[in-house]
Amino acid sequence: MSILKHIACRMMLAGVTFLAGTAGASAETLTLEQAEKLALERDTVLSMQRAQSLAFLDKSVAADTLPDPTLKLGLINFPTDTFARDQEPMTQTRIAIQQMLPRGDSLEIKSKRMRTASVQTDAAALNREKMLLMQVRKEYLELLYWFRAEKIVKQNKVLFKKLVRITQSQYAAGLQNQQDVIRSDLELDMLDDRLDAIRTKQQQVQARLVKLVGTSAINIQIDSMLPELATVNLSALDLNTHPKIMIEDAKVDNSQYGIDLARQSYKPSWMIEVGYGFRDGNNPNGTERADFASAMVSFDIPLFTRDKQDRQVAANRQMYQASMDAREEILRQLQSDFEQTKANWDRLEERLQRYRKIIVPQSKENAKAALYAYQSRRGDFTSLMRAQITELETGLKHIRLQVNYRQAQAKLLYLAGEEK
Repeated sequence: MSILKHIACRMMLAGVTFLAGTAGASAETLTLEQAEKLALERDTVLSMQRAQSLAFLDKSVAADTLPDPTLKLGLINFPTDTFARDQEPMTQTRIAIQQMLPRGDSLEIKSKRMRTASVQTDAAALNREKMLLMQVRKEYLELLYWFRAEKIVKQNKVLFKKLVRITQSQYAAGLQNQQDVIRSDLELDMLDDRLDAIRTKQQQVQARLVKLVGTSAINIQIDSMLPELATVNLSALDLNTHPKIMIEDAKVDNSQYGIDLARQSYKPSWMIEVGYGFRDGNNPNGTERADFASAMVSFDIPLFTRDKQDRQVAANRQMYQASMDAREEILRQLQSDFEQTKANWDRLEERLQRYRKIIVPQSKENAKAALYAYQSRRGDFTSLMRAQITELETGLKHIRLQVNYRQAQAKLLYLAGEEK
């Protein structure tokens, strides 16, 4: 009788949701904050995007600068019979500077496009950072669940072993039948199989977490406490400020600049050249020959615009409309994701309240009542096992709901942001 009372106490402890962590006294614990920091520090895509953003800023300065001038040096009208520079009056040693002036405001527009590309890359980096945080939080919580599931199953395995011994002793005394013994052994074997499945899940999730935070997390234990995430900013929700929309806004701006740049093709480009020719020798009257100075301006004339300039402007207008449609589609997708995740989050909160206030206490009372009934020979072994399994499943489900709730919150933080 004292053994059964001891089992009753252990069964009540087995239903406790928050369990001690798996980390040993000498094992290093990895907190969620540490995992987030490691993921952000080692992500090569994030560092690449930040470098690209700085590169586009440098390019924007270069794009708004005139092309380098061209220096021309040469001999003009050089006689080939004597190769004397003073033989002919038109022989010159000439130096000239040539400068090209691009069409209209094309340089300024190209510079703006580069700055827009920098803004787009910054937004992509911000989105990458938020996605990394969401992924790390989800995988960390998932691994924590499987560690806790292992603890619960192990604790129940100890209780099942004691029930097996009791059943075997009662069977030997003729108080139980052989089916109860077989059933108790079967349930114990099924717990062993569940442990193997749980450890497989642990390895799979841990591999995904290692990919995010690095190989240093292979042998590190997860913090046993369920982490509290930041508060979701629902009061000032504005999905138009989400990094994904910021990326699309930059693409829209870039498309608008594409239209502006295409319109510059209606304007001419200019070429200015200033030269100076040195002459040797004297005129027939004995005076020195004068040097020659020259200046030229050349420009193209956009006359045939129907199949070139008009088409370029029309094409860029279509690209602008396409970028506007893409922005609208992504905004709708974000809104749908938010509404679905928020609804799931709210339902999970309701279910957690139900499990905490009703289901978990009832499963404990049910297991306790089944044990007392079995102890007083008013209940059978099957009812006892069913009650114990129900308490086990209820405990696992309660933890699963807590983890799912925080995982949904992690996605909401990605979509809506955190309260400042």
